[in-house]
Amino acid sequence: MAGLPALVLLLALVSPVSAGLYTDSCGMVWTDTSIIFERDNETAYNEELMASYAPIMANLTGEVPDFSNMSWSDAFRETCAYMEERYAFTEWRGVDWDLLYATYAPGIADAEKNRDNAAYYRTLREFAYAIPDGHVMVLSPDDFGAKYADIGGGYGFVVARLDTGKVIVTYVAEGSGAEKAGIRFGDEVVSWNGRPVGEAIDATSIIWTPVKPSTTEGVLLQKQRFLTRAPVGAGATVGIAGPGDSVPRTVNLTAAEDGYDTLARTSIFLGREANDGAAGSGAELKAMITNETVTTRTLSGGIVYIAVYEEDIHNTYQPFKAAVKGAIADRAPGIVIDLRFNRGGDDNLAAALAAWFVDRPVFYEYGTMYDPGTGEFAPLWESWSEPRPDRYEGPVAVLVSPYTISSGEGLPKVFAESGTGAIVSWYGTNGAFGIETLGPVLPPGIMTAFPAGASLDENGRIQVDSNASMVGGVAPTVRVPLDADTLARAMAGEDVQLTYAVGWIEAQAGNGTAEPSQKAAPGWIIPLVAIVSLAVWLGRR
Repeated sequence: MAGLPALVLLLALVSPVSAGLYTDSCGMVWTDTSIIFERDNETAYNEELMASYAPIMANLTGEVPDFSNMSWSDAFRETCAYMEERYAFTEWRGVDWDLLYATYAPGIADAEKNRDNAAYYRTLREFAYAIPDGHVMVLSPDDFGAKYADIGGGYGFVVARLDTGKVIVTYVAEGSGAEKAGIRFGDEVVSWNGRPVGEAIDATSIIWTPVKPSTTEGVLLQKQRFLTRAPVGAGATVGIAGPGDSVPRTVNLTAAEDGYDTLARTSIFLGREANDGAAGSGAELKAMITNETVTTRTLSGGIVYIAVYEEDIHNTYQPFKAAVKGAIADRAPGIVIDLRFNRGGDDNLAAALAAWFVDRPVFYEYGTMYDPGTGEFAPLWESWSEPRPDRYEGPVAVLVSPYTISSGEGLPKVFAESGTGAIVSWYGTNGAFGIETLGPVLPPGIMTAFPAGASLDENGRIQVDSNASMVGGVAPTVRVPLDADTLARAMAGEDVQLTYAVGWIEAQAGNGTAEPSQKAAPGWIIPLVAIVSLAVWLGRR
């Protein structure tokens, strides 16, 4: 391996199919990321990725620490120390590693003493979720029954907080105790187990959401969804105020097994029903939604809809390109790009997708990575979105959600910075944009992952990743109202966010107003493959 970086550097500089240029100042520079994928040569790309890591290559082992033969407590202590050394956002997010260890080490020790795998895994998830970063994860094929024990029961209804701050009922399960108690859509929930409902929502645990939120609004969304989850048989006393009630009434409910129905019903932010309660990870949820990386269809009026589920270097660029070229050939009046469930992938690919729509070069990122030899974060690459000469020049609306994570946030970032198109949603993106790596292996084989590198803007500042105030991600430029009307329509099966995206496109074409004029049709882990080559893993999110 000692001579590989020099060889790769030579190849990167002289190869006629090279898309990047290596520089001493910031590693590899891709001034036009679309060239990488237009040439459709993965071997050449991997060579360039390897070249980008030349400054720190000698200090990388390519292997993750294996603490699986240690005691649970020792492995947890060593994992905390390893992450503290290498985590890219300790200062940015205000992470206090000593406090985290002091908070969760006793739970690990108790679980180990009692040989309680469920309590052990639950505590590990609580630790990970105490760090507001969707890239900090524990990954296990088995939750040891902990999830079902915690949230296997539902109270037969769900709630949502409106833009006004009011919390209302948005769904009541047929035949449930909630329905029998007379709870109806639109009823206001004022209290929960003797506490104001806002306090109860704030106190709700969300450690079982498969896509971990990184921003305040993402956390609030999940807390609302998980408020009505509990162990089977648990009771809740709910204060309800119906439209005709002069004073709130009290309803006593018991959580019943429902196959995570209330979580499935509250996945409307994805524009579809998806039972993420039954999914153990984003990868499992993606498999529930589709086996494709890109899907496309034509909406009424000729608007082209393109959904992108991940930035996969094998299977994303060419079908996306074909869909955009088809829209150009058909003179489509607009394009909707749906990234509401996009779990990321390759950074340069996200920049390349954006290149089909921007009208000027847009800086994408400086990519950094921790160098174990220096203890610093080294800049390894620079990338840009260069306008495609045959780009689409019509209006483009991008749909996002808190499940738009990692490099899935790249295209919205470029749009927001360049003023391209519109970002349409109830919520912003996840706010986890760092460069993720595998972390230590814990007993009995539980994997960890965290970002050991950051994405920096043109001024060298961290971008997109949420900060210590949990502000981050890419916010909508057209924020869809969260009110009784939009929620009722969504619960009835309409993809309301898509309706607003179509309405925005129509307005740009002069065929409508800023409000939507036509309803659109209703519409265990990250695969832990063997690290055969360091180049395959490095640089991926």
